[in-house]
Amino acid sequence: MALKFVQDAISLSGLTGSKLKCEIIGQYYPFWWNITSGGPSADHGWPTAIIELDAATGEMYIEDTGKIILGSAGHAMDLKCNDGNTRNLKIVLVEKDVQCYSHLKKVISRRWPKVDISETEGQLRSNRSNIFLVNAELDEAIRAISQLDLGSGLFFFDPLRRVAYEAIDKVAKARIKTYYQTGTEFIIFVFTSDWFLGRDDFAGLPATLDEASWSKAEKNTVGEADTLFGTTEWRTRILNNAPIYEREHDFIELYKINLHKWFRYVLPMPFNPKAKQIFHLILCSNFEVGVRAARGFFCDRAKNPDYKPDNRKAYFKFRNMHEEIFEGLRGNQKPKQWRILWKTITGHEEGICDYMCRDFKEIEQAEEERIRLLEWLAIKGYMTKCELGNPWNFPITQYRVNWQVVKELLNVEPPAPLEPLSLKPLSLKEISR
Repeated sequence: MALKFVQDAISLSGLTGSKLKCEIIGQYYPFWWNITSGGPSADHGWPTAIIELDAATGEMYIEDTGKIILGSAGHAMDLKCNDGNTRNLKIVLVEKDVQCYSHLKKVISRRWPKVDISETEGQLRSNRSNIFLVNAELDEAIRAISQLDLGSGLFFFDPLRRVAYEAIDKVAKARIKTYYQTGTEFIIFVFTSDWFLGRDDFAGLPATLDEASWSKAEKNTVGEADTLFGTTEWRTRILNNAPIYEREHDFIELYKINLHKWFRYVLPMPFNPKAKQIFHLILCSNFEVGVRAARGFFCDRAKNPDYKPDNRKAYFKFRNMHEEIFEGLRGNQKPKQWRILWKTITGHEEGICDYMCRDFKEIEQAEEERIRLLEWLAIKGYMTKCELGNPWNFPITQYRVNWQVVKELLNVEPPAPLEPLSLKPLSLKEISR
């Protein structure tokens, strides 16, 4: 895929979606930083880092509109250079392409002239600007980044077509050393509809498993998808003649399973810049509060309704069915089983949990007791065991809310699927028709 530039901006043909994506990122970066830096009460003093692994030039030229806008790396720089109290925020911009990297330095020099480019490219440990430019392949970039004390890190994968799962694995392995360790979040951009509708010289996926019937272009796309997933197992679920919106849904659901290897919570945020286009920004995190905040951020901008099931009615039903666990409680005290269940229903993406969840520790400090409480909820049917697997070989039972039982017994519906952020709101089915 030959790269084109207009002035210093990378030129993207027909991708009005890139404009909308960058607007979302431009709003999310300061939102994320404000939370993870400790906010005004901590004088934004906690160390944080935004790491762009596909930084490009920091500017984008959108052919549809003929305008140059800030890319995601540009928004990261704008936050660092134009917002107050960002002294402990590190910006790491990684770009392997020599042309893009050259334009990136020119964009920074022009837009933020106080930044010393020679310092940003110099020795990492002596760099006091907390802005780091890295022109290297991923493996070398990971080794360089590992020298830095990043604090809470947000890694953005923003490929021109797709990010190899091998890259996800390498970065996660370098950062997440223990079972669902917090302090690292990924955002991965996926051109979801392009995999089925195609774009320019990129063919859509075939609608059959019969390899003999695939065109050369379709074979290339299947190979690209193999790289995205890191496996060929996805093919049996996706290569069929089901409606496109169903295949898009299954595509993202399968991709989420891969990401759960490293992350307890995976939140795909959809948006459609124009008819029949659906893209996703996928947030991956091990911190339930951060994911809940991100969901609220997206819902607010996409006009999705807040998820607020009726606590009072559900609690009344729960109490009538389980009077024995209320014995000995006083005043407004609520049983820990209920508190864990409600916390998972309202605050855990996909209703996923295990006894290591940070917010459960606030309810019960003893590990053995948290294990017992979750087992009780599973025995009563409110949760089912799910094996997401983990690369640390940590022996732990994972759970997921049993929405059918929760609906039947507590009259609580699961959260509605997120509707896309759009210039003209459409349902997912309408987008893909």
